[in-house]
Amino acid sequence: MADISQFKLEDFRKRLNLCINCGACFYHGPIVPHNWRELPPHEWQSPDKKCPSFEYYQFRSHTALGRLILAVNVWQKDFPIDDDLVEIAYTCTGCGVCNEICQTFLPLYANAAWREEIVERGIALPGELPTIDNNLQDTGNIFGRKMRAAGWENLPPKGENLFFAGCYLNYRYPEIARATVKIMQAAGLEVASLGDEEQCCGFASRWQGNRGLAAKFAGKNVEAAKRAGAKRVVLSCAHGFHMWKNEYPKYVGGLPFEVVHISELIAQMIEDGKIKLGGGIEGKVTFHDPCFLGRHGKVYEQPRKIIKAIPGIELIEMERYGKWSSCCGAGAKVTLNAYPEFAKATAKERLWEAKQAAGTIITSCPTCLDHLRKVNKEENLGLVLEDLVLLTAKSAGIEI
Repeated sequence: MADISQFKLEDFRKRLNLCINCGACFYHGPIVPHNWRELPPHEWQSPDKKCPSFEYYQFRSHTALGRLILAVNVWQKDFPIDDDLVEIAYTCTGCGVCNEICQTFLPLYANAAWREEIVERGIALPGELPTIDNNLQDTGNIFGRKMRAAGWENLPPKGENLFFAGCYLNYRYPEIARATVKIMQAAGLEVASLGDEEQCCGFASRWQGNRGLAAKFAGKNVEAAKRAGAKRVVLSCAHGFHMWKNEYPKYVGGLPFEVVHISELIAQMIEDGKIKLGGGIEGKVTFHDPCFLGRHGKVYEQPRKIIKAIPGIELIEMERYGKWSSCCGAGAKVTLNAYPEFAKATAKERLWEAKQAAGTIITSCPTCLDHLRKVNKEENLGLVLEDLVLLTAKSAGIEI
């Protein structure tokens, strides 16, 4: 099958006949006709609530199917793209549930192509997205900051195990970066860093529709990793992990090194006996699957293996988990910065769902962590939000 994630908008016109307009990508109910049949197991039984933007806006236009029809018609007839159409394009969270349901058509990529059309036409992007774009071009990070957070980056510039921190860990959560490095070192690994050569991974550019800028960052980072002699690139950010593993090969070709998420590495370290976990937190916890670690990255079991290895913890799954996990609402950083009220409503629903399972939520994506913490505080929901890497370090007795 062709890699339709690289298609341009006009390419989807030729694929419209593959869509039978069944509505399974967004509407309530299971994804297979069952009637008299027994419902299938969890991995094939989609939840009642599937598409975050459909649940919030309640219009078919705000679904994978609706966006596809609108986008292709806009391209075919060269319609002007007004503010309403921009809103429809950018209220997709990129969560990927529609792709799980419709693996023949993979409808999410049609909306990604529509965003690229919007950028190519020079149409103004909503909310704070233009600021992020300017920050990326001026400073190489989404926050537009000149100085990184201090305290973890004193690592050799060359080595086989290269840690790539990314924007959130460099500027907002340096403690997660420190924990990642110290865990790897505790397991006997020598860790290197690109230091000032490290640029944004390009994730925000990719999901805004600026493929050119994303490709630019991909090229710079991959070349820097090659010069560093990396045989493995390790990331603690789900978004960065997705970019390096799934998107970079599309921009620069095959990668001469392995790309792993830190949860994959820690799970293997525990299995190999290189890290031993003691206490940490006790009681019931639940795990929030980040969209770009789970559905996009196919990493589901490793974070759960880590949590279950911590004495005193009982993992309780939310109603929607694994491949059917609900989005936190940050929406690939796009929704959060373009339509914050929608992002907040989606996060609030996810937090309420988590509260039915446990009082503590563990996740492994700094964007999810940041957004859920903020909404949890604003809504006074009383939940505890923990990062998986920090929790692992604490349980292993590693000082941060």
